[in-house]
Amino acid sequence: MKKRKCVFKVSQGMIMIFLPIVLLLTILQAYALNKNFYLEEFEKYHVYEATKIKQEDLDRVVDKMIKYLKDNDKDLDIFVKINGKDTEVFGERERLHMVDVKKLFKKGYTLQRVGIFILILSFIVLLKGTKDPYRKIYKSLEWASFLSLSFMIFLFILIQTDFYQYFTYFHKIFFKNDLWILNPKTDRLIQMLPLGFFKDIVIKVVAWFMGIMAFIGVFSFYKKRRIY
Repeated sequence: MKKRKCVFKVSQGMIMIFLPIVLLLTILQAYALNKNFYLEEFEKYHVYEATKIKQEDLDRVVDKMIKYLKDNDKDLDIFVKINGKDTEVFGERERLHMVDVKKLFKKGYTLQRVGIFILILSFIVLLKGTKDPYRKIYKSLEWASFLSLSFMIFLFILIQTDFYQYFTYFHKIFFKNDLWILNPKTDRLIQMLPLGFFKDIVIKVVAWFMGIMAFIGVFSFYKKRRIY
């Protein structure tokens, strides 16, 4: 009996942990791999003027980057016309940094798949093994919502105070080198993706995440009350 209760508690804990993680990664991928989002940001930050690359060529560059991050392309070797000359878009330092970025994305894909598997398994355990599965599930969802929203609100406030500082912390934590430090005067990667681009994507991802988790929390609270 104690072992069964322990399994149920662990299953509830897994839902609390992995539901927010899977949701966050899914929303992040929805923007980071969305060509239309890139093109809107290019217009907003005057990327065509900054890079001196024509729109149709930047479209090809974005397609290449997205395929690369999806692991459907092995490299970022691409040439475009700049001032009438065939020019390689990314230098060696930029390409090496994107290798690190791709590794991070691949870890994210793996974590997402593992998380989905654990969530499915946890829901099955609670549905098949307990007398009151829905009460336990709704309680888990409530706590997943409360904990993730509390953390995200705190994180969002910190980021709003000084986005560049926490953007730097992120790179120092997740990258083991300084290849991410690029020159905005010469490196086209940072000309294409300025700081504002990353701030916009963070705001959109956080907004969607908080909205969905808030809905899950309210819905679960309401359904749990009806069970009682």
